[in-house]
Amino acid sequence: MSEHVVVSLSGGKDSVYALYLALREGLDVKHLMFIQTGGKAHLENKYMIELISESTGIPAVIVGKNSQDISKALKKLGATMLVSGVTTTPEHLDYYTEILEPIGVKQYAPLFGKDPLVGLEEMQQLGFKCLIIEVDTALGASKDWLGRIIDQNIIGEIRQRVAEKKINPIGEWGEYHTLVVDCPIYKKQIIIEKDKTEWKDTKGYYLIKKANLQPKIQFMS
Repeated sequence: MSEHVVVSLSGGKDSVYALYLALREGLDVKHLMFIQTGGKAHLENKYMIELISESTGIPAVIVGKNSQDISKALKKLGATMLVSGVTTTPEHLDYYTEILEPIGVKQYAPLFGKDPLVGLEEMQQLGFKCLIIEVDTALGASKDWLGRIIDQNIIGEIRQRVAEKKINPIGEWGEYHTLVVDCPIYKKQIIIEKDKTEWKDTKGYYLIKKANLQPKIQFMS
């Protein structure tokens, strides 16, 4: 019997990459689950999960941040496995374990243990377009990253900051957050029509006020 897989999805690069890998491995992903926790930009832009759901063709649910909310939703969905984008922090795995073990749901983190800089390069090569929607300069991110798509220049800056021990390379402690606006598993790309940038002390937020799905541009050879 195949697993009933739910993917914990913020819309950021790591969770979308984990979804990509789960699908590539042949897992039967039935639902995407947005948990209302984490950075302000993800919470403010949470309706983006609806566009990702439509673009991937996978139904999505939005649940509260409490353990009971998550557990109840997983049981209601009939989940047997939860996939997450946790990459470098065992504490985040422990967070899921405390929720999943009592209800008999397996945990799978396909990125855990992978060199995060390698992961960033892989996403670049695969065509992931990761928009930076939140930065915290106190944690090592650059103010100039906000509102930009991660490219080789930004990856180079991240490498430099990692060498100086100034940043977690994938922002797993809140250094920066992203929204994937296009990648291989999207049938359409997310186009942002209206946005707003806010700053509060060392934190910058790129808030999406209006967005829609549009066909991908096909280049003729």
